[in-house]
Amino acid sequence: MIHLSWRKLSAALLFASVASLAGGGTTAAPRPSGLLPAAQSAESAPPAQKDRTQWRNLHRKMSKDEVKKLLGEPVRVSVSRFYEAWDYPGGTVIFDGKGRLDAWSEL
Repeated sequence: MIHLSWRKLSAALLFASVASLAGGGTTAAPRPSGLLPAAQSAESAPPAQKDRTQWRNLHRKMSKDEVKKLLGEPVRVSVSRFYEAWDYPGGTVIFDGKGRLDAWSEL
């Protein structure tokens, strides 16, 4: 299900591909350390992969914290001057310059 304009999607994909080729603008999400083994195994499968219905609960203007509660930690974060894209195994979410959810796409 796609919830964004083609213009924003093409800009996001262009930025993500250039950033990954250049090696800049992306960072991996930090893995928690110091958790008990049971807590680490429960966290190893992100909620976005466990339950696809979490994506159906997204709506525009959500905060980053609200998205993180639904989908968990992103696999990769790409930051530009105008937006921020979070990549998950199940799709991508894009935040506007104010840090509010602007668009998302599921794979």
